[in-house]
Amino acid sequence: MKCLKTSSNVLVLDLKEIARIKKRNYISFFIIYFTLSIIQIYLAVYLPLYLLNIRLVVRSELAFIQVLAFSVLFLDPVLGFSFDKYVKNKKIIISFSILLFLISFFVSIFSSNYLPIFGIFLALNLLSQGIIKVGISKMIIDLSANEIIKDNNLVTINISSNIGSFIPSIVFLFVLSDLFDLNHWNMFFLIGVLSSLPMLLSIIFLKDFGNSLIKKKELQNEVMNSPKASPFNFIFLFSSYLLIWSDKLYQFPFSSWILTKFGQQSFNLYSISYIVFVLLNISGWIIGQKISKRENRKFKMFISEKKKTSALDSTLIQEKLMFSFKIKKRKKIIIITVGIYIFLTFIMAFSDFFLMMIVQGIIQVLAGIFLLNYISLMMTIVNNGKHKTFYFQCLKLSYAFSCVIFIPLGTYFSDFIPIETLILIAGMLSTLALAPLILLKDKPK
Repeated sequence: MKCLKTSSNVLVLDLKEIARIKKRNYISFFIIYFTLSIIQIYLAVYLPLYLLNIRLVVRSELAFIQVLAFSVLFLDPVLGFSFDKYVKNKKIIISFSILLFLISFFVSIFSSNYLPIFGIFLALNLLSQGIIKVGISKMIIDLSANEIIKDNNLVTINISSNIGSFIPSIVFLFVLSDLFDLNHWNMFFLIGVLSSLPMLLSIIFLKDFGNSLIKKKELQNEVMNSPKASPFNFIFLFSSYLLIWSDKLYQFPFSSWILTKFGQQSFNLYSISYIVFVLLNISGWIIGQKISKRENRKFKMFISEKKKTSALDSTLIQEKLMFSFKIKKRKKIIIITVGIYIFLTFIMAFSDFFLMMIVQGIIQVLAGIFLLNYISLMMTIVNNGKHKTFYFQCLKLSYAFSCVIFIPLGTYFSDFIPIETLILIAGMLSTLALAPLILLKDKPK
């Protein structure tokens, strides 16, 4: 109570506390996303190969299981609303979800030959993963006071996430000398489980900072004074983000297709190349961050010139200009990079193995740039108002739709439609993603 009598003391104390908590949380975020990426590579690259080429599961049955399992992603907006309004201690919820995530990964990976059990624990894994990501998204959104801080947060999280992607590729190279030996696969999966255990350490470092006095004051001012996005922007951005993930149509059977079409030696090269792809993806995020910083400098110079020649005394007018500037610039960057990405996707459908690898590498760079701008654009649209995490997760619900629609369809159709055709269809759907993006309004309400 003594601190509350002198507001200046409270301000200094809160700033120091926030700075200390930020450092601890970034360590925790690094560990969590590092581990998540390990498990995601296991589930996205190597488990499909195991199920489709080694276990020879019925693809139509697996597609049905995938629809049910990925449907839990639709709970993300509910989780976002809960974190905004009801969750008082995010650390407890995230810690419990980490335990559930590790247990469900272990059971799902070793029950993959029993599809119903596999589906149940895959759903639990996706649910716990969703809770972890939504909780951390809430923290990141609260920390994102401006565009530079927002991009720095996103790039930091992405780099830590991508570093973890190295592990499965290296383990695969040394453990799976014989792709058709089940003992080798069991060892490979066991190492994956052991590699995920460091996530438990993140619980030690994680600390909630959402109840800071400064944060409450900033949020009150922000809700009252900041410009709001047009409701149509939610619809346009949702549609565009849904369609840009249409590559999931061929993602699940992709590794199986590489092995079948190009042979084990080519697949081994593809597997170890994930390290290069990860580095290229990181470089894309960093390039996107540099572009954002350059554009922000240009805007500040523009505002300075305007102040000299006209009356820009109103903070609200400056905020509206900044709001329009953010949307206009992000939209332009996404349209350019997605356009190149679409062109390369069509090339990939007709390429040999080595050209495909080159195209994949370039796509990783482009994906880093446009995904940074997509997510940043989402945060810009939802960041001014109450229940930011809820609205952010509503926008990201488009990703859940893409998983539920495209992954099962790709798994099912891959049984009788060539993967090259699925790649072409994904390219056409990605082209449609540009239309709602062009319609995105850059004027606030």
